[in-house]
Amino acid sequence: MANKQNHSNEILWAYPPRTESENWWCRQYGNIEIPEGWDSLPPGDAFVTRQVKMMGPHWVAKKPAKGYTRTLGIWAPKENIEAARKLAEETRIQREVKRGISRAQREKQEAKYREQFAAAVYEYLGFAPKHEKLARDIAKSVAEHTTQVGSERVGRTRKLPLEEKAILAARAYIRHNCTKYEDRLLDFEFPLEPGDYLYREIRSEADEAIDKFVNSHRKGR
Repeated sequence: MANKQNHSNEILWAYPPRTESENWWCRQYGNIEIPEGWDSLPPGDAFVTRQVKMMGPHWVAKKPAKGYTRTLGIWAPKENIEAARKLAEETRIQREVKRGISRAQREKQEAKYREQFAAAVYEYLGFAPKHEKLARDIAKSVAEHTTQVGSERVGRTRKLPLEEKAILAARAYIRHNCTKYEDRLLDFEFPLEPGDYLYREIRSEADEAIDKFVNSHRKGR
């Protein structure tokens, strides 16, 4: 039986009915009915959704899924949804210009960060002058690979200073491209886990090969 109390002045998480004979449901009140004069706003327009939420009471429509809860949109007073959509249309050009400026600023910041990262890698390598081109090629490749936004690679972590990130990234690049590390892993018919003895042996060999590679290119500096 649906809760007849009016909850139009509250912000709730509401779950849709599973059958035609059931009502919407929330943890606080159990079965509830959508307030009169409310309408649903599907997900997709973050600006409109944000504006509707700022205008007052609303219900966030949720649906349990395997391992997570999916958002279906929100329920809110129809006039609030219409007002938010009107505001979105009135400010569309202004917001597009602002997004363009923000995107350009982010790209400029990312380009500067890649340059700083490449410089830190180059400084770590410290190759002799005759190997300067190789050092710059490695530094550029490492910076482009490890600083990609959203990659979750070491270049994106905030937990380490730039110099440490550059060292880790440079050594990883050399391990995969200038040693027999990957070939050694492929020698086995089964995948090796980081905790396996064989994996630790191969990793240790690779670390020694990295040191040898770096030091051999530093000689004569």
